[in-house]
Amino acid sequence: MSNLFPTTHATWLLTQVESNPLAARDHVMSHYFEPLCAYVRASSLRVLGDPDELVNDFFAARLTDPQYLARWSTSGLALRRWLVNGLITHTRNRALAESRRRSTLGTMDPEILARVAVSAETGALLALERAWAMRTMVEAHDRVRSEFDADGKSAWWELFRLHSVQGLGYADACKVTGITLANASHVNRVVATRLRDALRTLLERDGIRPDEIDCELGLMQDLLE
Repeated sequence: MSNLFPTTHATWLLTQVESNPLAARDHVMSHYFEPLCAYVRASSLRVLGDPDELVNDFFAARLTDPQYLARWSTSGLALRRWLVNGLITHTRNRALAESRRRSTLGTMDPEILARVAVSAETGALLALERAWAMRTMVEAHDRVRSEFDADGKSAWWELFRLHSVQGLGYADACKVTGITLANASHVNRVVATRLRDALRTLLERDGIRPDEIDCELGLMQDLLE
């Protein structure tokens, strides 16, 4: 699983951690909430509570400390792996504290805590990766579609969507979009290249090293097939 988590690089997010920690915190909360919830749902942490509540509690406890993301920036871990490790530790510690505090009331079964893994679980990590890959892909699609809309080339994006995403043949896609069949493959390549560039930008933003991005893109494709 180590290949799922590239090391970090001096990127937009790392710059924000130093210069604008509130922006860094908001970015992490908006982009990593659902992937972390996906991890909880697929892991033994789910016995400890609702995934949304567990992730929100983790964010409230950790991201209010500006040093938390600063420590990530020197950890050598990809952000999602750092967050998962923190989520596991925080959630287990909170459950242990509640168990001790309420032991006389019998509200926390020790056997439940015993079933919660102390480290990341492979199947749950894959769920996290799929959710993160989908979140990143959707953001890239939205960005590129907006760019073509702004350029008055909405039909270019639509042809790409019909052909490359939905699998429609060029002839049928051209009938829908009004693009000539002779120009269809060129248009599709232009959009595909723009989309790949957008994905590279998003990955670098979140700390993926440039020399590891191609591997990461390949992994995302495998996860989303």
